[in-house]
Amino acid sequence: MKRQPSASFTSRGSTLVWLTKVLCVLGLCAEATTGRDAAKVTLGGEVGKAAAAASARFQSAPFDSLPWLRADLTGEKVSEFDDVYRHPLCRPYKQYSGDISGRFLEIMALNSTGDPAVHPAFKDLLAEVPEHQRPGGYFCASGEIDWQQPLDAKDKDSPAMKVVLPALWGNARMLCGLVEVMRAFPEEAATARSAVKLGDFYLSVLPRFTNPERMKEYERSGSYAAGYVTCWFPVMEGLVRLSRTTGEAKYLEGAKTIAEFYQRFDTIPIDHAHGMLCCQVALLDLYEETHDASYLDRVEKRWEELVRDGYINPAGGILEKCRVSYKRRLCDEGCALADWLRLNLALGRITGKTRYWAMAERTLQNHYLQNQSSQGGFGHRGALADDEGVTGLGKSNLESTWCCTYHGELGFIELRRHLLMRADEVLTVPLVLDFTVEDPSGTVTSVLKDGPEPGTVIRQRLSLTGQPSRVLRVRLPHWADGVTARSGGGEAVALEIRDGWCTTTRPVSEIEFDYLGGLYGEDRRCKRLPGGPEPGKPFVIGYGPRLLAFKGKAAPRPAWPTTLEELASQGITPLSPVHHKKDCSYVMPADESAP
Repeated sequence: MKRQPSASFTSRGSTLVWLTKVLCVLGLCAEATTGRDAAKVTLGGEVGKAAAAASARFQSAPFDSLPWLRADLTGEKVSEFDDVYRHPLCRPYKQYSGDISGRFLEIMALNSTGDPAVHPAFKDLLAEVPEHQRPGGYFCASGEIDWQQPLDAKDKDSPAMKVVLPALWGNARMLCGLVEVMRAFPEEAATARSAVKLGDFYLSVLPRFTNPERMKEYERSGSYAAGYVTCWFPVMEGLVRLSRTTGEAKYLEGAKTIAEFYQRFDTIPIDHAHGMLCCQVALLDLYEETHDASYLDRVEKRWEELVRDGYINPAGGILEKCRVSYKRRLCDEGCALADWLRLNLALGRITGKTRYWAMAERTLQNHYLQNQSSQGGFGHRGALADDEGVTGLGKSNLESTWCCTYHGELGFIELRRHLLMRADEVLTVPLVLDFTVEDPSGTVTSVLKDGPEPGTVIRQRLSLTGQPSRVLRVRLPHWADGVTARSGGGEAVALEIRDGWCTTTRPVSEIEFDYLGGLYGEDRRCKRLPGGPEPGKPFVIGYGPRLLAFKGKAAPRPAWPTTLEELASQGITPLSPVHHKKDCSYVMPADESAP
């Protein structure tokens, strides 16, 4: 196709003016510039370094190559390394049309703060997207698709498994990307048209892919990366966002129809944790749009199953396959970890329940940071496991530039959006992290330091500037035995503790929270052991939000009670960068001598 000059970001034709008026009537122009996205957020500490590295990763190869980014729209050969797996410039999975290109557009739009210069390739890629959209409204690098062809493939080389289902997955990620561009750049008329055409495509094939009479056909395609269950249902996320952005109810109705049909397949174990968790995020989006409690109930039920039955490991992670353990290519996936993180952040915000914030913190501080590669991206890290689940992390670490590095950055984007919650005169800070947030209400700064005296794990100093004093609320972490507070002047501040939240009894502008506690034991299902480890059973040790781990796959069971110094002498230390690229275990072995 011949590329036409793009009017993106420069001209304001009649269509553009119409679109802008429509979006402003819906209140969406203001959201892009004065809503949550307007906050300037800086993360500090080790998490801040990881977040900065994740963002910086996109300024280097292969993400600096426009052909590399657009190859799932064009099918073009990028270099001689396209099919050289593990090579830094490898460009696989072009049949997942719109996957890489859509993810790239999504995170760049979210990070742009309205500046199209967020990345050198952003404007050019965005200008090319409409050129590669098929007449039916979808994207496919290999040509037009017959969407009625059967999916009940007998082998992975069938047209359905090689083209049809992968294209559905990629187009779902593209839809999310286009909608986020619409929100960040409401003047981008060509993007809006492409998003609407893609949304309309999904509505047009909805009867074909939600037909009860074709259940056996759907089931035979499997539930792994190119299966129907993985590739069809995640489009709910993009359709809900498109409905929210355009005000068109038909897209929300389409997502509701898909969600209803999804109940026939929404079970675990399943072979693709990333796809399953994308759907859970979409169900939460549906709950927020419709206020239908059944969507929230489904997600909370799934959360219970995942944690209770061992799919979630003690470090807050999940394997690539949503299974407790399996023998072949046992590894995690950065995409699924990011989905689990953003799901818990959303659940915490929506329900106010501390267990979701606690899980978000557990995942972030332990498994998430351990998955990140030395380049700053995310991918697959090997896992150590027995029949009961994951016991630690393997030394192998592969950055997945085709999916996980994007979703890893998406996880940090969602984290930054969930550092503060304002309601009336109460300011809630649900996570114990270093950060600075500047928004129209003023600046909030959180600074952490190690507990200055025995019995205090972490001290968090919160400062409010440019705004009135406020009642502050923090969470009683799962790793703390209690919380005390004092004002900036050193005077004790009374706290009301209810439902796992600690709230100051008066407004303050500067305060220090001391999180009290020490070493603690947990079982393998993230449950605190108040009486310490049980004889004859494996256990996990934590200090603050970090689990303690030892290098290798086996070690003598440490004594209990114990101290940080004693554990360190045995090579058992909090998870940190020293455990990257090494086999490390955090499940302490059972006491074989116990009766």
